[in-house]
This record gives sequence, structure tokens and C-alpha cells, in this order.
Amino acid sequence: MRKSAAILMVIGVALLVFAFTVPPYMQGQARTLPTDLDVVIVSDSPQGYTRTEHLTTAPTEEVDEIAVRVEQTVEDPEGEVVAEVLDQVTLIGHSRFPVLDPTASLTGSPADHSGEIREGLHYFFPANTLRNSYQFYDITLGDAEPVDYVGREGDIYTFHQNRRFQPVDDQMHYSVERTLEVERESGIIIGKQESMIFHEPGGDRGMDFTYTQDTRDTLMAHADEVKTTLLVADVLAFSAKVVGLVLIGIGLFRTGIFRIRR
Repeated sequence: MRKSAAILMVIGVALLVFAFTVPPYMQGQARTLPTDLDVVIVSDSPQGYTRTEHLTTAPTEEVDEIAVRVEQTVEDPEGEVVAEVLDQVTLIGHSRFPVLDPTASLTGSPADHSGEIREGLHYFFPANTLRNSYQFYDITLGDAEPVDYVGREGDIYTFHQNRRFQPVDDQMHYSVERTLEVERESGIIIGKQESMIFHEPGGDRGMDFTYTQDTRDTLMAHADEVKTTLLVADVLAFSAKVVGLVLIGIGLFRTGIFRIRR
């Protein structure tokens, strides 16, 4: 009897140790930016343009620092490439903000630079996104301004930003209004609408972009994977704690420690 009681208590303790170590590790990994992402994000425009962003991530030598590379092309209605932008930045894996080191480079944009410190979010929001304002980096301007939380629909948070008549160079100004839809648990931007106006000496040139439905579905599938992992971790933690405590209780009862002596 005492031997079986000891076995039950050992198993119970092992389950508690499991509950307080493995599920939290699973959750931490799920909320950290993966090092093997390879995603193509396509945006359509009512003006007939198509913007394609090929985003990949890779590990770096530093723990919790992820290298992000995004090759962006814009095609006109005839299918001719009219813009090519290469953005490379190192992000902190758990927060998705850029590292505080001069690792960012950008080519093909009016804000071209190399070896600079980047500020603000752009491709991802933090997991467990809050209903706050976040600094959001603009690739055309090369700086960051707040994007504001404006509402939610279930687990999808909506953020909005409106920047007007920002100087790009001596000849051109730029306005942009953007709406971002973020799945809050994963921090993945599952929808983006941008209305851009380039104020040039010869007149204004407008361009609007919205994620295609296929892109939204792909990004939502990534978000669902994260949510599923978090749910599994919660279930494992709860189940292991309950079963562990029950086994410890049964083991203690079998030892006779609660037996009333007469």
C-alpha cells in the first residue's frame, strides 16, 4: 500500500513539474517570431497595380533575434515592374520590435539607408497585442509614427493611421491612410488597407492597396496555428495540474496520514 502510494505521489509531482514547465515553454515558443517563415503577401489596387511582398525569416547568432528579409515589387496594370524595394531588419523574437542595433537596411525607397537603427513595428505586432497605440514604421518616409487602436471584432483588433503631406524630398510630399487588422493572440497582421498619395509638382498621384483574400486566408491560417498551440498548452497545463493534484491526494490518503486514530 505504501509503495503504491509513493508511486502515485511521484507521478503526481512529475505531472505538476510538467505543467509548470512544458506548456509555458510551448506558449513562449508560439509567441516568438518563427525563424523559418516564408510568406508571399499580395495586395491589389483599384488602379490596376499589384504589390507583392516576399517575407522570409532566419535565425541569427543572437538568442531571440530574428533576421527578416522582405523583397517587395510593384507591377503596373500591364504587368511591368515599376518599383522594387528590399528591406532587411533584425527583430526581437518575442516583441517583434527592431533590435537596438544598426542592422536595418532599405533599398529602392526614397528612405534608402544601410546600417541604421530602426524604430517601430511594420510586418508583425507583438503576440498578445494590446489595445494601445504602437509606433509603426513607414518604408516610404523612413520614420515611425503611432498607429492607433480603433476597435475590435472578436480577436481581430483594428488599428488606424493617417499621415498627411509628409515631405519626401524637395519636390514631393506624401500622404497615407492605413488600416491594419491584427489577430491579437498571434500578433499577425491579417489585413491591410493603404491609400497613398504622392504630391508631385505635376499633380497628385494616388495608389491604394488591399490584401487579397488568398493572402488574408494564408495569414489567418498562420494565426490559427499559433492559437491552436496556445490552446493545447493551456489544456495540457490544466489537465496535468488537476491529475497531478488528484494523484498526490490519493497517494497521501493511501499512506494513512489522514486516518483518524481511536
